[in-house]
Amino acid sequence: MSKAASSPTARLLQSSRLFSLPRPLPQPQLETITSSGVYRASNTATLPYPTHQAVATPPSSHFRGDWGLKRPLPGKATKTSTPHIRISAQDTAEHITDFGSAADHTQTEAKWLEMGVPVMYRTTRDADRKTAPLSVFEEGLDNTDAAFGGAGADATKQRWKYNGPWIAGMQDGAFQLFTRRVEKRKAEFRDFVKANIAEQRLADRRRQAQDEGQVLDMQTIARLRQELRPDESEMVELEKGMRDNHATEGLSSELTALICDFLDLPAVRPAETSSTERSTLDPALRGLLSGLTNDTDIADSAPPSTHPSAGLSYLRTSAIMENHPLHGPQAHRAPVLARVVRPRNSAQGTEYQAKVGVAGIVASDPVSATLNTDKYGRGNGSLTGGGGARDFDPDVNANALLEDQAGGNKMWVHPQTAFIDENGRIRLSVTRGDREAIAIKNNDVEHIHEARAAASRGMVGGGGAAAALPGTSGNANYGHSLPDRRRAPAEMGQMPAFSGGGAQQPRAPDSPDYGAVYEGQRPQVRRRAEVRGFDEELGTQAGEGRMDDESATSRIRELLEGRGRR
Repeated sequence: MSKAASSPTARLLQSSRLFSLPRPLPQPQLETITSSGVYRASNTATLPYPTHQAVATPPSSHFRGDWGLKRPLPGKATKTSTPHIRISAQDTAEHITDFGSAADHTQTEAKWLEMGVPVMYRTTRDADRKTAPLSVFEEGLDNTDAAFGGAGADATKQRWKYNGPWIAGMQDGAFQLFTRRVEKRKAEFRDFVKANIAEQRLADRRRQAQDEGQVLDMQTIARLRQELRPDESEMVELEKGMRDNHATEGLSSELTALICDFLDLPAVRPAETSSTERSTLDPALRGLLSGLTNDTDIADSAPPSTHPSAGLSYLRTSAIMENHPLHGPQAHRAPVLARVVRPRNSAQGTEYQAKVGVAGIVASDPVSATLNTDKYGRGNGSLTGGGGARDFDPDVNANALLEDQAGGNKMWVHPQTAFIDENGRIRLSVTRGDREAIAIKNNDVEHIHEARAAASRGMVGGGGAAAALPGTSGNANYGHSLPDRRRAPAEMGQMPAFSGGGAQQPRAPDSPDYGAVYEGQRPQVRRRAEVRGFDEELGTQAGEGRMDDESATSRIRELLEGRGRR
């Protein structure tokens, strides 16, 4: 090791945070425009994404104020349950270290990892809702190689990172500077176009040779690549044809594809000026364009400024079943208690949906003033009761601000999926919490057991409440009287013995001999119903009269004790 590398200054710089801290990112735009055209801005709002590196230190070093910086930090300023700081300046003109708390973003990350929400690919509003959303880690989406997404590349492979800028989002000054730099590469672009045309012609020649049963060797391919390269006179005609084609096809032309490949620009969505032009597009092209963006307020969808997952989650699906230690596998994941930061105001404007805060992320309530987009219907469960379901009614808390409620407006939600937009903001989709999942979360499951037990008793026909009205398909009990316990004689229930060759027809009710006995049939003997009544149990007859009170009481006591039953 050299003397310079082992000097005290070199060792100090190597162990210092001066070279380990990355350069901060640009500040995001916090101004948002309202429906009335007023811009909203806040100096204390949490940034949508962190711009400075969060720094942590072990507890032993934290006690001494050692954060690996030029000077120790005061313990009173960093004495907190979440000792995470961000460094704005390591040494200012006043010889102080400018720092602040970074717990807002570190706590958001910890809550996000606890919820386990996967980050999915951004889809359109017109996309098929029956198909499951794709993960950002799919093989066809998580690509950075320039070979994917270019002209002639595999259509199933897409890229999320490009070397060129997003032209649709550039300002006028930045676009003029970009065109000045590109103008100097005109000769390079002509060579690129010539090579691309030569490759297209070579592909046609190889296809023709393959149809004829020939195989081109490497030397023949190299020779054809030079021979099929267009000359200057031919290049002029080809350029004129590309310009004319671009005038009719616009951004879908071959010239646009060559420019995007040469400058490595992200895809640009063609503008549609009329319904007639929109109807003339190819159906496959319309399907491709509809998948570029889900924001109808902007013409184009910018490429992501970072990886589509932003490092928040590495889960590829939300199809995860939670196994409760007491109640076993659950149909829904554990709900999260969200705070209603803004209730819905009216059915018009941009505030027709309530805004809820979930783990530091603001999401929209799926149930609006006029539309219920909660496709799972978890807020309309059949089970009622439970403290959580009564205290945080989503319909009440999302409709108006409850000033008298302790803790403010809250509601239970199920985080589903999320995606990162072109501005680096997290877009989270939630559904309202299932009542059974809320009851299990609050450990209030007595009403669930009672409801299920009552339903089981009704289905079996026990002594509990019936599940349906008597006589219906759910409860086929036709009557509530005592069963007929009379015993029929042996000769009853037999078919009558007929004489002769033919069968005798039954007599009509209005005939004179209705009720007469058939020939050869024994007459029916009427018997008294053999239903033992209370008098028989007491050992008396119907005509004996009333028993005295002392005898009746003694007899009833014997019957209850089981000694007097005959």
